Amino acid sequence: MTKTVEYQDGDVQLTSRNPLRGTLMLVGDDDEDFQLDLDKFAAEELVGVLMEFLMQGEGGDMPSIAIGRG
Repeated sequence: MTKTVEYQDGDVQLTSRNPLRGTLMLVGDDDEDFQLDLDKFAAEELVGVLMEFLMQGEGGDMPSIAIGRG
């Protein structure tokens, strides 16, 4: 059974720097909390697919963020 969850403005809670690991809390339709465990690989993959999603926006829904290295 598929559950629908949503991100509600929380920070990633760092649990380890080496290896890099953390958790992100999500909330389900029934207000149940879900913990998304992240490592470096999962976080990089998630950022990539989220950027691909954002790039699909058109007009007023085009991405409004800029990413660069200083």
